[in-house]
Amino acid sequence: MGSTPTGKLPLILCIDDADIALRVKKLLLANAGYSVLTANSAEAGFELFKENTVDLVVSDHFLSLKTGTEIAKEMKQLKPEVPILIVSAAVEKPEGLEFADGFLPKGEHANVLLSAIAKLLGR
Repeated sequence: MGSTPTGKLPLILCIDDADIALRVKKLLLANAGYSVLTANSAEAGFELFKENTVDLVVSDHFLSLKTGTEIAKEMKQLKPEVPILIVSAAVEKPEGLEFADGFLPKGEHANVLLSAIAKLLGR
């Protein structure tokens, strides 16, 4: 992975209330050359999103108080240019995906996630 035109690594915000899943995503993305912020709730994720120049958001859909698509809608109102990728264990695509820029079912190979992220970042 190359750096952005400013020379910094792309910053990805991962939101997932499952601690192990969050740690695995952080390790995977860091090893792929990204800077990573993590949040274990929609609320913590939204605060990090507001406070940082995030290049992309990867959010679980089923969070404790909100869904990934609900937080995507709020984030898009604040920073519409930031791509958001929703990852879900749902059998069917969740409602509200129009606020996200991509969707992946959980359980996809790590390369599928990395490829989707690269595509959303325009790489």
